[in-house]
Amino acid sequence: MAPPTSDIEYREPFRKAFEEIRTGLDKAIDEFNKIVDQVKDWAWLLGGAALWWIKNNLDAVRDGLQKIMDRVRYAFDHELPVLSLITTSFKWVHQVKGPVSELSFATTEPRNENLAKWTGDAAGAYRDKAGKQKAAVDETVAKAEFISQWLFKIAQANVDYAVELAKIVTGLAGKLTQAAVDATTVIDIPWAIDTLAESAGDLVEDGLNNLLSIGERFVDALGNVRDLATQVGDHSKLPGGRWPEAVRG
Repeated sequence: MAPPTSDIEYREPFRKAFEEIRTGLDKAIDEFNKIVDQVKDWAWLLGGAALWWIKNNLDAVRDGLQKIMDRVRYAFDHELPVLSLITTSFKWVHQVKGPVSELSFATTEPRNENLAKWTGDAAGAYRDKAGKQKAAVDETVAKAEFISQWLFKIAQANVDYAVELAKIVTGLAGKLTQAAVDATTVIDIPWAIDTLAESAGDLVEDGLNNLLSIGERFVDALGNVRDLATQVGDHSKLPGGRWPEAVRG
């Protein structure tokens, strides 16, 4: 699959996911507190055994919510660095790979058409120099492509992580909202909380497994840093044995 042509195609779903996470988490917390207040309102009719059972189920829901909040906190801490990463990946494409690749043709085509008719030592020297220049340009393009693809994979994994986390948060908020609606009477409270504990538990477990899978993809991409170091560190075909000044700057 070809990578997106603009960082907007990465940044927009990432930004939208974080908006959904923020609003969804606020909603989830509000609805959980509402359920707790409803239980307190009917505590005098529920009795000790029922309250103990309800408390255990609510504790399980709270634990699940806390696990998601921990993932959210981590995501918030890395929101700006990831956006910067996305921008950088496209800079490698548009500011390095694209402009340098245009030089490949220019290095082998003489500006003066009469040069194409050269013969002898001068012609040989020119063609040798032009060939080395083209090899250096092509090598720079290949390295820029490798780096941009590496960054694309990391950026995509981060976007996928944020989107999946948003699904979990909004899903959990929806289940808590429904439970708050269902638990409006003392008769319905035990049933509503039992349903909430089961469904929320499944949602959190499945969601965390999906996040783990995405995290493994991210780690795999980072694991290619050895290949990246090899690409960046090999200057043998570059002009003067180093990256062009525009790249180094």
